[in-house]
Amino acid sequence: MKLIAIDREDNSVYQVIVNRHKLVSLLLNRFPEDYSSELDALEKIIDMEPEDVDAIIIGELHNQDSIDYEIKLLGEIEEVA
Repeated sequence: MKLIAIDREDNSVYQVIVNRHKLVSLLLNRFPEDYSSELDALEKIIDMEPEDVDAIIIGELHNQDSIDYEIKLLGEIEEVA
């Protein structure tokens, strides 16, 4: 699964590559009250804003060591005045 993340603190844009099933299992285990099923978790992941991918997905992946994932810096977005 490939997701786009944005860190608004430094305007960095990232691509997150992770196994879909492992990510869903991780979120179901960490936040069982937020997801009613694997399908619900997957739908919510797909609908996440890039800021949420940065805060939730990257944050959870950094806090564990059992899931292989890759984060690629794609660049920075410019501030619009």
